[in-house]
Amino acid sequence: MLFRYRHGSTTAARMCTTILLLLNSAAGGSREKVNWNQFRGPNGQGAAQADNIPVHFGPDSNVLWKTGVPAGHSSPVIWGNLIFLTCFEPADKKQLATLAIDREDGEILWRRVVQGETKVRFHALNNPASSTPAADDKHVYVYFGTYGLLCYDHSGKEIWQRKLDTPKSKYGMATSPILHQDKVILVLDGDGGSSHLLAVHRESGRTVWEQPRPLFKAGWSTPMIWRHGSAEELIVLGSKRLTSYDPSTGREIWWAGGFPQEAVGIPVTGDGLLFAGAAALGGRGDDKLDAAATWKITVEQFDRNHDNQIERDEMNAGFAFIQRPELPRDNPGYALPVHNMDILLRIFDHDKNRIISEAEWMQTMSGFAAISQPKLLAIRPGATNDARKTHLAWEIRRGIPETPSPLYCRGKLYLLRDGGFLTCLEAATGKEIFRQRIGASGQYTASPVVAGDKIVVASVRGGVTVIRVDDELKVLARNDFAEKIFATPAIAENKIYLRTAGHLYALGR
Repeated sequence: MLFRYRHGSTTAARMCTTILLLLNSAAGGSREKVNWNQFRGPNGQGAAQADNIPVHFGPDSNVLWKTGVPAGHSSPVIWGNLIFLTCFEPADKKQLATLAIDREDGEILWRRVVQGETKVRFHALNNPASSTPAADDKHVYVYFGTYGLLCYDHSGKEIWQRKLDTPKSKYGMATSPILHQDKVILVLDGDGGSSHLLAVHRESGRTVWEQPRPLFKAGWSTPMIWRHGSAEELIVLGSKRLTSYDPSTGREIWWAGGFPQEAVGIPVTGDGLLFAGAAALGGRGDDKLDAAATWKITVEQFDRNHDNQIERDEMNAGFAFIQRPELPRDNPGYALPVHNMDILLRIFDHDKNRIISEAEWMQTMSGFAAISQPKLLAIRPGATNDARKTHLAWEIRRGIPETPSPLYCRGKLYLLRDGGFLTCLEAATGKEIFRQRIGASGQYTASPVVAGDKIVVASVRGGVTVIRVDDELKVLARNDFAEKIFATPAIAENKIYLRTAGHLYALGR
């Protein structure tokens, strides 16, 4: 095996690789490369057929190679000896690039650039290169929300492109394309009644079918294919509703309502069930909002005269509406910045004395919690029309992730929340097995992935935690990259491909 820490390939390294491949082939050990072909790997489930990934690793430990890459939050995808990645130029967010990287040594083989044509506002945790490509044996399919859909062959030749209107969204786009039979399928949900599904032919980019979704608002979830028996369903988690479609025609099959308005995670399957969930507005993962905790923090930060009230003159330029007290104060999403203090005051100040009391805070926050509830459903196969009435297996409203997708493994369902909270459920019943902190706090946008009996989770802070699949929390290692991580790791052939804010790592024993 070739171990390298590279910045640029060498002739000697390539010779070593060639010799090893020839020896392996001569010994009858040659085999086809394992692929991780879309966001979260095959069908978006986050599971790899690998049982010997490294546990301890870091910027200088168990690194096979390390390559500098431009900004972007998309995850690496793998086909054969190629890794595909998207990025953008921070100084000019219209310049959008697709990279092909050699899987053996990390060398950037080609780079293709297009110019985004619209001005879009992005959330601090989002950017123009958040959507992950999808790949097959001939092509890579790339979606940029501010440009459209592109297809390149593995040598970097453009095969076709479809310029698409940018869906209206206050946070920017993040959904990723998926592949089904001869089609590329994309969810284009946005505010303003223009939401729809689009299926185009892989070879030509021409429209195969289109399905309007006028009642759906902006969303960030990636669809998946649910296979059960001889049936295949296209599952789309959107605002307030989970919906099943026929992937060949776009015809709606069933739906399940009651979800929050903002959906991010991709649904997963296991134990014969489909699992899909979304956090409440503001990222809340539990049905009960801890108003006392947010009040305590607000008073500590802004009650200058210590009378356990917030007066109008204490609502200065730094005043913020705290949404996620489990996060550090400097994290995006910790608090919602307030630009008009008088409007906020009117919401909380019920007696109109220009003071927010503790009782008024509690009452208002209770009303806010009632507007939106976190939810995760388990659906049995075979539904038509309203699946909630006939095919709901179980439902929970606790520990629901905001951005990370659920993870199914060996009869268990794992839910990862900001603050490093990990909930483990019995997948068949929804019964909670444990809910604990993993010892790595902060925000999480990357989804957990699993290889064999090891779960890998990465925090925005740059901590990568390896956890054993078990009936109790067993942390095997906490690895620090000292660099922010937004992208979900890819796993293939006992190697972890990890994208940090400025690098792509290949990690292995």
